[in-house]
Amino acid sequence: MLYDIAFFIFSIFYLPALIFKGKLHRDFCERFGLYDKSKRESLATGQGTIWIQAVSVGEVALCKSLIPALKEKFPGLQIVFSTITKTGNALAKKLFSKDAVIIYFPLDFSFVVNRCVNLLNPRIYVMIETEIWPNLLNALSGKGARSILINGRISDRSFGKYKLVRRFLRPTLEKINSFCMQSELDAERIKFLGAPAQKVNVTGNMKFDSVVAADTEITQSLRSLLGLESCEELLVAGSTHRGEEELMISVFKELAGSNPKLNLLIAPRHIERSGEVEALARSKGFVAVRVSTLSLSPPSDPGPRIFILDTIGQLKDVYLIGTLVFVGGSLVKHGGQNPIEPAVLGRPVIFGPHMFNFRDIARILLDNAAAIQVFDNEELLDRVRFLLSDKEKAAALGRNAKRAVLNNRGATARNLEAIGQSIAFYSSKLKAES
Repeated sequence: MLYDIAFFIFSIFYLPALIFKGKLHRDFCERFGLYDKSKRESLATGQGTIWIQAVSVGEVALCKSLIPALKEKFPGLQIVFSTITKTGNALAKKLFSKDAVIIYFPLDFSFVVNRCVNLLNPRIYVMIETEIWPNLLNALSGKGARSILINGRISDRSFGKYKLVRRFLRPTLEKINSFCMQSELDAERIKFLGAPAQKVNVTGNMKFDSVVAADTEITQSLRSLLGLESCEELLVAGSTHRGEEELMISVFKELAGSNPKLNLLIAPRHIERSGEVEALARSKGFVAVRVSTLSLSPPSDPGPRIFILDTIGQLKDVYLIGTLVFVGGSLVKHGGQNPIEPAVLGRPVIFGPHMFNFRDIARILLDNAAAIQVFDNEELLDRVRFLLSDKEKAAALGRNAKRAVLNNRGATARNLEAIGQSIAFYSSKLKAES
């Protein structure tokens, strides 16, 4: 009850932010467990479900191989896939509509989650990374459903916050049946917060399993779409945050004078900022082109251009044609974005000093001479210039990056095994009760 009251008060204060950020969308009612007739009929199968919760785009992308594997291994169970963000929901629909019912995750009010749990009838609830919602976990436990955390991690920021409520968090963590953590540090942190030690295992990072084979056809069609000649090069700035675009444009300006065949593509982490990035590029005197408009109006301007990726799900394809890649969220104190996607494609990868959200991945890449870390804008300019001038060094960096990723695969299979064990436990319990 006290948690419900606290969550209600938080929701009231957070409402203006929801409105301001445009998060009160048409399907927001699903967050109260209210679904249209067709979706209610799809959810109420009565056969039991595997419920998977992924917050946003990054967590959704992790499930590309997990969902088909679950569908194959447990064909009699329905898969329900929930997200919180609109972009995550859109990607989930694109990837998994044939294999799962896609919904928005319910708000953690007891009356809402009780309704959802009764409707979904989950045998197992799977959380991706760190999704700890007390009322939901309590409702699941009350129905006898199993809960498992996979690809679990506790970031520095989250750990600091969780420590403040450690006393209240312990009873909630005890309701989770299994913790599959990314690293030993994550495992130690979750145990410190109250997870029973016997339930905690290190299974690795599923991000290393997101292997995408290079597709020559996609490469050629993208180069053609961007209007790039075979001799032109493309510097890709992926998943950038405010403040980084200006730095990247400044680096590009320094390089473009002596390298007229170089172009820049910026993929802002939040595509709603595309207009802001386009305006910034134009203010610096560059031709700025949104990728979404290219099929209607191919670029005709000669000379260095700045492309803005304002579409969802195309970044990995863009990485294929990048000469080298800067991974965003790392020159500002955001904590970095995932460097694995360009690395597994054999792209030379550069990132900034602030990679604390991907600390283990960054360490593995750096230890294997598979990425370059820079600490300021001048060093970024120097390293980009070096890699553009020394093709052999750039190629070696890319080869090392791909090898490092391939050598660290296997977390998805280990997590799938843990999910299977939980489902088997639930099934044996059902048989014993019948």
